[in-house]
Amino acid sequence: MNSVIIKPKNEILKKYIQYFLFFKKTDDEFLEYTTFPNTNLCLAIYKQNKVSYIYGSGTNFCDITIGNTFSSRLYGFHKMPFHVNIHTSLDQVCIVFNSSALRAFTGASYDDLMQSEHVFDDIFPTDKNILEEIFEITDFYKRAEKLEDFLCENLRDNIPGKIDEALILINTQKTLNIDDLSGTLKISEATLFRLFKNQLGQNPKSYLKTLRFRNVLNDLLKPGNSLTAVAYQNQYYDQAHFIKDFKVLAGFSPKKISDKISVSQKDLTWICNKNQD
Repeated sequence: MNSVIIKPKNEILKKYIQYFLFFKKTDDEFLEYTTFPNTNLCLAIYKQNKVSYIYGSGTNFCDITIGNTFSSRLYGFHKMPFHVNIHTSLDQVCIVFNSSALRAFTGASYDDLMQSEHVFDDIFPTDKNILEEIFEITDFYKRAEKLEDFLCENLRDNIPGKIDEALILINTQKTLNIDDLSGTLKISEATLFRLFKNQLGQNPKSYLKTLRFRNVLNDLLKPGNSLTAVAYQNQYYDQAHFIKDFKVLAGFSPKKISDKISVSQKDLTWICNKNQD
């Protein structure tokens, strides 16, 4: 399977879109891959595939088979590894949004969007031909340009200032404490909870836990970093607690994952395996 990551060129759009991810698979050989919890949100669009997505109660699983029309799903805010099984050829476009950035394009309910099999149409209902136009373009870089133009035309930028302020505090000051965050923002914890749920689709505690995991994962993949050093760098002062938390989110212990994981273009961190059905 060919996978290509392309980052937006438009300076305004960079605030909202982390990157575009293109998957192309031309054979029917079975392929499976696993990705890990992240704070971003992925809008995945499929040309001719049927997608079965099961999420909740310890399951985060996607099964992709042959279809006959466009479909699209929203994935993200995973509290557990995301497993994907592909049984057929695939032509897939992913728009990977930065935290809270989906709100710059739609005010639709996260719960409704997560249940929909046609999320793209729910978010962008006015242009019925845009997906055909995008998938007719075979060059991924030209596809990305088409997507950029379309997203810029549909940008609403109605993200509340408080959520931007919260994310800046978290990213620049490494604020990982709910009390400190709500105090600095001068809002109650209940208001902070509603703000995160409405704008990011997850509560602040879950967001911070996922962000901490991604920092740990990135540090583990750096050459020469010991488990002890990574634990302390990320404010884990109990090795057993560190290993337990990591294994819940990754499905593997910190020691084992470095032998299995691959990194594509410094952005896509995954485990990809070919097997027979």
